[in-house]
Amino acid sequence: MPVAQRRQSVLADISRDRLCLRDVTNRTNSRTVIACLAPKRRFLTNTAPYLSFPTGDSLARAACLAVMNSLPFDWQARRFIELHVSSLTDDAYARIARAAARLSTVDDRFADFARETGVECGPLLDVDRTELRLEIDARVARAWGLGPDDLGVIYEDFTHSALPPAYRTRLSRRIRALV
Repeated sequence: MPVAQRRQSVLADISRDRLCLRDVTNRTNSRTVIACLAPKRRFLTNTAPYLSFPTGDSLARAACLAVMNSLPFDWQARRFIELHVSSLTDDAYARIARAAARLSTVDDRFADFARETGVECGPLLDVDRTELRLEIDARVARAWGLGPDDLGVIYEDFTHSALPPAYRTRLSRRIRALV
């Protein structure tokens, strides 16, 4: 993409909710990659780079957010392994995009994004947040060709406090249900 088009995209993104990621991590973080939705018209520091989307709608941003916050993506980041990622089916794309959008639209600052993605805006109960995270992790794992038996390798890289045994069990069940 030409530089002028990239600049135009970046300038347009400042007036939209942006997908950013935490540039700093350490071994005590539960996840290596932490991505989130930043409210529009907010300054970000150099430790919070954001992605610019020259094309695509808010669902595309939400789907990208879902993948970046998924367990398989985080595991890949921990291992520095290059993998070819399978395409998400239309259904999986829509489900993870809406799940990520809902996880991100916790208050009125994100009302526009919630409306654009067709999700509710407001606080979530812990149980609902966990269900949405499970949906994202399971669907991204399936898109990457991972099954419940493959998760053992991933789980080895996470402490029980970062990825509790109950979550591991539920994720394995959810992946089996998707097969």
